[in-house]
Amino acid sequence: MIELDLPDLQGNIHRPYGRFGFPHSRHLFFTIADAAAGRLFVQGIRPRITTAEPWGKSEAGGTGPILLRKPPITLNIGFTYLGLRALDLPTRTLRLLPDEFIDGMGCRADILGDVEGSAPRHWDPVWHAHLDGSVRPVHVWVSLNVGANPDGTPLPELALWTTWLQELAAKSNGGVALLAGHGADGQGLWQDSAALMEPGPDGTMVPQPKEPFGFTDGISDPVFRGQFQADAEARAVIGAGKIAEGPYDPKTSWKALETGEFILGQVDEGQEFPVATEPSGFARNGTFMVWRKLRQDVPGFEAEMRRQAALWKQVTGISDDVEAYEIVSAKLVGRWRSGIPLLAAPSWADHQRLMDEWADCIDPALCKPRDDVKHQERLAAFARLRTGFRYGDDPDGAKCPFGAHIRRANPRDMLDPLLSDTHGASTLTNRRRILRRGLPYADPDGERGVIMMAICSSIFRQFEFIQQQWMSYGLDFDAGNDTCPLTGNRAESSKHVIPAGPANATPFIAANLPEFVTTRGGDYFFVPSLTAIRMIAMGTVDPT
Repeated sequence: MIELDLPDLQGNIHRPYGRFGFPHSRHLFFTIADAAAGRLFVQGIRPRITTAEPWGKSEAGGTGPILLRKPPITLNIGFTYLGLRALDLPTRTLRLLPDEFIDGMGCRADILGDVEGSAPRHWDPVWHAHLDGSVRPVHVWVSLNVGANPDGTPLPELALWTTWLQELAAKSNGGVALLAGHGADGQGLWQDSAALMEPGPDGTMVPQPKEPFGFTDGISDPVFRGQFQADAEARAVIGAGKIAEGPYDPKTSWKALETGEFILGQVDEGQEFPVATEPSGFARNGTFMVWRKLRQDVPGFEAEMRRQAALWKQVTGISDDVEAYEIVSAKLVGRWRSGIPLLAAPSWADHQRLMDEWADCIDPALCKPRDDVKHQERLAAFARLRTGFRYGDDPDGAKCPFGAHIRRANPRDMLDPLLSDTHGASTLTNRRRILRRGLPYADPDGERGVIMMAICSSIFRQFEFIQQQWMSYGLDFDAGNDTCPLTGNRAESSKHVIPAGPANATPFIAANLPEFVTTRGGDYFFVPSLTAIRMIAMGTVDPT
């Protein structure tokens, strides 16, 4: 069992805050004009950085003392390549950093499929530094995640800590500055995001794990070695880890991924230590993060699903509008809005049956108290239903189309050349998993979407490969140049093929799909360990 150095890891690597009672997030971006002032700024922030230390016995696996009380607010920090250079890190350390990180996300737009409506010229003004020399570049990212009041508004700590960060930057006399430029009008001083809220049984606003299109999100985050105690890991890996080779058993074939896929200084799936930079102590326990603001055209998605549903009714003979709408939507995503996968419920009738069977795990109004042991076991069983499946049970895409969003994002065992009961997930898949963080946003101008943060040891091998090869190109899924029907651009293709299956006797082609998701900005960040942050603040990074 790997023992992670949790006090040295930043907390946002180890836990998705949205699932731990922090439904509000604020992202602030700073630029550094003076290295000494920048180091003082980092030093001022360092004592408040949230680590990965457990907040209670439940997180620690039920054993040992409670190390920390759960805070009302969290803080984490990351740096772009230009930010590390602005802090005067040694040339040897800078030049050994990965090429894609040095380039930054804006310079790799074509690789990522950020073209046409997603091209950098359409991004929020804060990200225009490489397009317009008059805009100061983003150097430092600071995120605040906070709990909610009963009415769903953020706790007062969010405003207090925001003011503190502004004052800390102001003390530098121009050496560090908070960057404006968020939103279409460029007036925002920061980017807010928040979970969607619905009233609970007592009227208190309850965060929902939904994205703006209405689908349950954040279901299949990878599980890596050392993330949980042994007993908890055995439960968590089902559907979230990797599938081991050999005869498939849904309870024993799932294994945790190697830690080095997500945390530097640990062994990865290639049984190697990921290449980062020198000194090794600077990179160890750090990672890389992709920060992306993704706009979702909610009215456009709903209108297109209604159009496709009308065509679906003509082809299949289904008469119910709601059923047709939900089927077509699920066939694009690979899951129903409840999060139940098509592999578990291929038809609308199957889904309705499972919705009734698991209503107490889906509807907050029916949920029993959190300390009800039997109900917790039910929730765990429902989680396995939503994640514990393999595509070896659907080799022809009759249940879940080959090009569906979740099949592209995590192909599981689909890319195994044999796709049989005696083989597991391929190394190709195991080496391209990412930790997903983030929450939905709703800007003042009405724009909606998600702030997506992808955490991985290699931006090139993991995030960029998924985005370029699996989301923006479909050959691995026998879909030619068809892009992801949910998040892909339509520069080369605008169709999604739904093979014949339980809901349709003949194939159905969802043609002329518009773009539902467009990029509104972002960059690549290094998220250092607490040790590395101390090195940065003290100016003691020594690669010799």
